[in-house]
This record gives sequence, C-alpha cells and structure tokens, in this order.
Amino acid sequence: MPLAAGTLLGRYEIISPLGTGGMGEVYLAEDKQLNRRVAIKFPVVTADEHQAHARFLREARAVSTLSHPHIATIYDYGEASDARPFIVMELVKGEPLSDLMHTGAFTLARAVQIIADVADALAEAHRHGIIHRDIKPSNVMVNERGNVKVLDFGLAKRTEVHSGAVDPEAKTMPETHTRSGIVVGTLLYLSPEQATGDPVDTRSDIFALGVLLYECITGHAPFSGKNAIEIVAEVIHFNPPPPSSLNTQIPVELDHITLKAISKEPGARYQQADDLRADLLALQPSLEDSANLRTQRVRLPPSTRRSSALITLSDILQRPRLSPLMVLAGLVVLGLIGWGVIEWRRPRLHVPTAEALRLYDAGTNALRAGSFFQASKALQLATATDDQFALAHARLAEAWTELDYSGKAKDELLRVSELTPDRSLFPPVDALYLDAITATVRRDFGKAIAGYSEIARRLPDQPQVYVDLGRAFEKNNQSEKAIDSYTTAVNRDFQNATAYLRLGVLYARQHNLAAANSAFEKAETIYQALGNVEGRAEVAFQKGVILNDIAGTVPEARAQLEHAREIANVVDNQYQQIKVLFQLSSVSIKDGKTDQAQQYAREAVALAQSNQMENLIARGYIDLGYVYFVRGEYTEAEKYFQQGIEAAQRYGGQQNEARARLSLASSLIQHGEADRAREYSEQALAFYQSGGYRTEMSQALVLRGRALRQKGDYNAALQSFQEQLKLAEQYGDQLQIAYTHGSIGTVLLIQEKYAEALQHFEDGRDRHKAMGNQLYVGYALMNVGAARWALGQYDLAHQSLSDALGIANQKGGSYTALQVAISLSEAQMFLNERKFSEAAERSRQALDLAGANDQAVAVEGSYLLGLAQALSGRAASGQHLCQQASEAATALGDPLMLARTQLALAEATLAAGDAKRALMNARLAQTFFANSGLQESEWRALLMAGLASQKSGDHESAKTLLLNAGERLSSLQAKWGAEVFKNYLARPDIRTYRQELDRSSTLR
Repeated sequence: MPLAAGTLLGRYEIISPLGTGGMGEVYLAEDKQLNRRVAIKFPVVTADEHQAHARFLREARAVSTLSHPHIATIYDYGEASDARPFIVMELVKGEPLSDLMHTGAFTLARAVQIIADVADALAEAHRHGIIHRDIKPSNVMVNERGNVKVLDFGLAKRTEVHSGAVDPEAKTMPETHTRSGIVVGTLLYLSPEQATGDPVDTRSDIFALGVLLYECITGHAPFSGKNAIEIVAEVIHFNPPPPSSLNTQIPVELDHITLKAISKEPGARYQQADDLRADLLALQPSLEDSANLRTQRVRLPPSTRRSSALITLSDILQRPRLSPLMVLAGLVVLGLIGWGVIEWRRPRLHVPTAEALRLYDAGTNALRAGSFFQASKALQLATATDDQFALAHARLAEAWTELDYSGKAKDELLRVSELTPDRSLFPPVDALYLDAITATVRRDFGKAIAGYSEIARRLPDQPQVYVDLGRAFEKNNQSEKAIDSYTTAVNRDFQNATAYLRLGVLYARQHNLAAANSAFEKAETIYQALGNVEGRAEVAFQKGVILNDIAGTVPEARAQLEHAREIANVVDNQYQQIKVLFQLSSVSIKDGKTDQAQQYAREAVALAQSNQMENLIARGYIDLGYVYFVRGEYTEAEKYFQQGIEAAQRYGGQQNEARARLSLASSLIQHGEADRAREYSEQALAFYQSGGYRTEMSQALVLRGRALRQKGDYNAALQSFQEQLKLAEQYGDQLQIAYTHGSIGTVLLIQEKYAEALQHFEDGRDRHKAMGNQLYVGYALMNVGAARWALGQYDLAHQSLSDALGIANQKGGSYTALQVAISLSEAQMFLNERKFSEAAERSRQALDLAGANDQAVAVEGSYLLGLAQALSGRAASGQHLCQQASEAATALGDPLMLARTQLALAEATLAAGDAKRALMNARLAQTFFANSGLQESEWRALLMAGLASQKSGDHESAKTLLLNAGERLSSLQAKWGAEVFKNYLARPDIRTYRQELDRSSTLR
C-alpha cells in the first residue's frame, strides 16, 4: 500500500512518491533529525518475503559502510511498522544513463569518462567484498553537476516490470528472480557465469560494465536474440564484433579494452575494476585531443532509441511464435519442475546442538539477571557454535540492545528473519519466544507482554517464563504487574535468584526498603549456595545503587559498592568492575568528594578502553562530564559530554549519544546558553520519541521546558510541560504525572498565577505521597509552601515548609539540594513578613549549604541577603550584595533572575539614598516584567521607579510612574479574583508598599 505524505518512519517523514514499479517503491522524505531530504526505498514484495527482507537489509547494512563520490550513499535501513524493510539513500537529482545515452547528450570521451567513474565505484565496493550484480544503464545516474552516481549497490533485484512491455509474458522476462543460490541481474548485462548459475565474483561486475561500455560507444547492445533463451545463449557463446565495426570513430585501443572486459572466461577479463579504469583514463586524452571527437555526439540509431535491453525483449514478445497449446504445455512442465524444486528446497526445522543449547541457556539466564555483557559473550559463542540457532540470534539481539549496540542488534534480527522465513515450522512456544524477543528489541513492549503472557498460559509451571514477563512489564513501566510476575516466578521456584533480585530492585523503587532488603538477602543466599560469584556481585551492586539513588545513605551505599567491586575483582569480571566504578563516582559526588569521583570515572574509562568496551567508554566520558558539571566547571563538563557524543557515534550507540546530548543540554542551561540547550535536548527528544523511551522522553521535555523558561518564554515552557503531562497520563506513569504537575506549577508560580500553581503542587504532593516517594514529597511540600506565602497564607506556608524540612533532614539522608531550596523559600517568605534577621539567616544557610559551585543559588541567596540587610539598616552592605547578584545574574543568562536582582538592587539602592541608580534598575526590571505579563512584579518595579524619581526631584515622571503602579495593582483583582486579591493585600510587604504608594501620591 502506498505511503501517504506525512507518514513517519522513525525520524523520517514521507513527503511524496518518487517512483513505483516492479522494483518496488521509492519516496522523497525528510530526515527530521538532520534536516535533509533523502530517498527511501521499499523492495518489491515477493512470496519469499522473510528471506528476501533479511537479505535486503543485511546487504543494505554492508553497503552502508561504503563512502565514495561515485556511489549513492545509504544512510540508514530498517523496517516499517508493517515489517516491510526499507533503506534510506542519498537523494540523487539527475538523469539515468539509460536516458542520456539515447539523447546524444555526451561525446565519446564523455562516455568513456562515465564508464571510468563507474569502474572507480566498483573498485571501491570490491575492496569491501561487495559485488553489485546488476550494473545496467538505469542504475547509473548523472546528477545536476555532471557527477556519476552508481545506485543499488549490492541490493538483490526482484522481478522488474517495464512499462514498455506489451505482452503479459513481458512481466517475467527482463530480470531474473533473486533467491538464495540464484544470481540476480538483467539478462543483457549478465555475465556467462551468472547465466549458467555458476559462482560469481567481482569479475561479473566487470563483464556487465563492459557490456555497458559497448552499448554506450556503439549504440547497440553486444547481445540480442529472438527470446530470452537466445539472449542467454549469445551471452554464453557469441563473441560480439569489435565496437569500431559499428562506430568508425572508435579507436582500436578502445576496441581492445571493451572486448577484454566482456571476455567469456573470467580469467581473460580485467581482474580488477581499477585496471579497467586505468586503461580507460590512459586512453581518454587521445579522445579529447581529437577535434572531431570533441564535437561528434554518440547517438543510438533511430530504431534503438529506447533502452536496447527493453527493445530487444519487447520485439521478441510482440512476435506470436508459439501456439497456445505449446505455451500451456510449457507452463505445465515448468509448474511441475517448480513444484519439485519447491519441495526439495522446503526448509526443515533446525535442531540446535547440545553445546549451543547450553550456551544459550547460560546467556539467557545472564540476560534475565541483568548481566548483559556476560549474556552477550555466551550468546555469541552459542551462535558461533550453531549459526542456524534462531533463538540464540534473537537473544543476542536483545543483549546487544541492552548494551546500546543497536547496529549489532539489527544485524542479529536480520539473521533471525533469514533463518525463520516460515514461523509455522517452529513449535508454538518457540515461535512465541521469537516474536516476544523481537518485539522487546524493537521496543514494542506491549507485543512482548502479549507474547510472554501466552507462553505463561501454555507453560504455567515454568518460572523463567514469569521472569521474562516481569522484565517486559518493567520495560513498559508497569511495576506492579512486574512484581506480580516475579512473585509468581519465586512461588514456582523458591531458588530463583534472578526473580528475587528483580523484586529487590522494584520494591526499592517503591521505597519499600524492608521488602527490598528481604528480596536481596534471599537472592544473595541462593547465589552463595550455588557458588555464583557474579550473581553475588550483582546483588551487592544493586544494593549500592538503591542506597545511593533512593535511600540517600551514602556511607552504606559506598560499603556495598566496594564489596561488589571486591567480588568482581576476584572473578576478573571487567564489566561489573566498570559498572561499580561508575556508581562509586556517583556516590562520591553526593558525598562532596568530586576529586575522588573524577578518579573513579577515569579508572572506569581506562578499564573500558583496555577491554575495547565502546559503550562503556562513551558512558565514562558522560560521567566525567557530570563530575565537572557538579563542580560548576561547565566548559570542561561540556567538553566531556561532547566526547561522549563522539564516542557513541563511533560505535553507533544511540542511547548513549542521546544521554550525552541531554547532559550537555543540562550543562548549557546552567551556563546560560538556553538556545543551544534547547537544540541538544530536542535532538535527544527526537531519538527517544522514535524509540518510545518514555522516561527519557519526559526528561528531554523537562530540559526543553527549562530552556524555554530560562529564556523567559513561559508560555512555550508551559506547553512543553503540558505535553509531558499528556504523555505521562497516556502511559499511566504516576511518577512522571506527579513530577510534571510540579513543573507546571513552577511555571504558573513564575507567571504569578499563585492559586493555579498551588493546585498543581498539591496534586503532585498527593501523588508522590501515594507512591511513598519521600524526597519528591519534600520538594512538593516546599513548592506548596512557596505558593501559599505568595497568597498570604503564612501559617499554612510555614507548616508546609516545616514538613518539607523534616524530610530533608531525616536521619541518614543526604538531601542537600532540598535543604537549599527550602532555605531560599523561607528567606523570601520572611522578607515578605518583614522579618529581616530571619530572612538573612536563611539566605546565609542556603549559600553555605550550596557552596560556591551552584551559580543560581549564589545569585538568589545573595540578592535576598542583600535586600534583608538593606531594609534592616545596613544599606551599603546590602546594596553591594545586590550589585554582585545582578552582575552574576547577567552571566547566568536567566532574564527572570536578572530582573528580580535588578528590582532588589533598586530597592536596596533607594534605601542607600542613590535615587538615580535605583531608578535605572527599577526601569530595567519593569521593562522585563511588562513584556512578560508579570503584573504583580511590574507594579512593585513601577513603585520603586516612582519613589526614585520623586526622590531625585522629577515629580512629573514620579506622578506618571506611581499612577501606573496603582493601576497595575488594581488590575490584579481581575486577574486573580476578589478573594485571592484580598489575601494578597493583607501580606505585610504589600501593606508596606501600598502605604508608600498612598503617601507618595499625596505628595504629588
């Protein structure tokens, strides 16, 4: 079925058809990630669909490694949602040689140059072990700049239907069928060994190129016949006349080159395409020197203006030579022969060897336990021992996917398709496993769940089935169902350590640490009894991860990880060692020991490099970048994140590349480069959306929203967060729903929509409470408190902030960032209450907790402290702090933070008696607030500007500014409603400002 414009194939969007015919379908498309036009080709659909698809994509991958100026580049390949394979090619704009050679469009010298360029392309392909197998005029394009491009390298051709055929039989005549063991090619360009079904090599391409050369310089194909059999007979037996006998302009040297290229015996031809090219190039100067040849165009005779291959066959097919009975008899004979061949070639179910089965079981168990590197090693041995073992190839694809080797995973799936053209041959359970594993690799977790559920229904007593089902539920973010599946697995087998291990992880994510520890202990006991040292290391590692990421108990996390490292060292498991080092780096960062964190990350990278683990090298660069990010050394951090992108690109690690882009975006936001941050976050988002990575999609949307918020584009930021909320609700992801309510509330708080913000904060708080996410409950409570004091609800605000602080200060916790955020919120609240000493204390507390590396905290804490000092009688000191904060905010690149520091500086400067500077900063702040629609902040900025103008003696300006301030204040009632506006006016700081406004108004 033709694809409609706008259809998405991953990152590619279909624009319009380019061509449709027997060779398949070609579409013009847009690469949304790289913003370029491409051509996407689907092969012709055949009865031998599975085998053809596998071969098509396998050969596409091989050809995609070619990079040559005369070869049309294959950028990508894959399968559409309906399992049709496709390739993504360079879009070549120009004309095929099949058109040019019949229009008198080039001289003899130009014809020779084109063939030399094709020979150059073939030489490059042959060096990579790739045979074209279908060199013909329509596969050679001359683009708009006159450059030659060879198409369809290495792609097996199917039956091609030419529009010029006038007989029904013509549909099967022009090209041979492609099947395993049968050679492809168009009849007139087949080499003799292809025609006889003998093995072919690169010299078959040279023969076809020789035929093309002959046709280009003479206007005649070297072989012809009354029917297909006669054409093949001529290819095998007939020696065509020298080209010069048909075109007297052709020198004898070109005769020799052409006839040598089309020699019957491969050994008599050119042995290398480079040799043919060298002879053509050596001859070309003499062709170009001839004045006659410079002007004489090579044309086909009038009777052969259409493609010679097509004309010969079309003429044959138009002659009624056989009676209907003879045709019918021939078809019957061919049918019987074909039936016999089909029966002889019918695939049989392959039985894997005992050793391959042993390795398969070991690899699959390692995969279930999360030991992906060990799984890949065992499964590689299984497939090497028995390359026909389809399930082993499928499981290996799953292991490669977990390790971020998407190219290798794709190759294994292609091998599975090739080995399983008919799934009906397999036992039902094996067929279900193949489908479920394939769906997992393709991230179609719903289909994987359906497959494993059906296996569980058929084999209800097999515990490992429930482990597979549990993993599918985990990947689909259905934790409760995953827990149910793992629980069923241990009920079927009390010695199933893998199920206990996964239960421990999931219970911990739900903050049920008691249940998690119990499950981990059971897994540890079983592994110890079995003598499974790597299993024990994995338990210790997962405990360390949980203690670090969820419980926040750094010392205990470090102890578990050091224990895991010792065990991994005993068995020399480098993969586990590297994983532990990465986690130790994270623990050290939380412990404030960034030098140690850097050392762990560097050690991990060195170990990965010595073992050529490309995926872990890329991960290491990202972790190193994060160390510098935490230190506030953003330039150095960005350097390592960029190295992570480059390392991931070298081995095709799309997940690590996207992760590095997200990390880089986060750093750029801190660095104040919101535009670049948005660019990188959207690149990562495009990958995550195409692969259905739900959690990562949410993270990318958050970063995009933060970048937009930093630029002051609050409506766009709100839209990004609302998109995230819709996505989370669509998948029922309660954690992301709760988190997104907080993000939306933050934007609404900035937009001074305090009541609406409070609703979102409370919704997020309630959801986090239901899930037992203590840390997130703490942040939600802090936000609830901020919204409440903005509304003048100080008693409730104090209670919320106190509850949040109780979580942040809980025993064994390490929630410094939450403590900092609460201190800043309390400082702002105390300022509003005109409790300046308490505000100053909380500001200092935030600055001390955060240290010097957090620039955003440094700015906010400094201007709050400065304002508290200025308003409590220390005007000079307060003004100095506010000035420092304003300068730092300029470097930070956050326009809202800058405007807030400018307003604070205006108030502090006014208190210090510098009316001129106060006016300047108040007007700067007011301009931003007005442009952003922040009326509450704007009226206060207008008030400060009016007071400063009045103090400086400019009473006319003061009158206008104060009048505008009063109007903006009154407009808030319409924006918020009477009740909210009444509570706002009751705030101590607002009462003070209104008194200043009223007093100044009476002086005008």
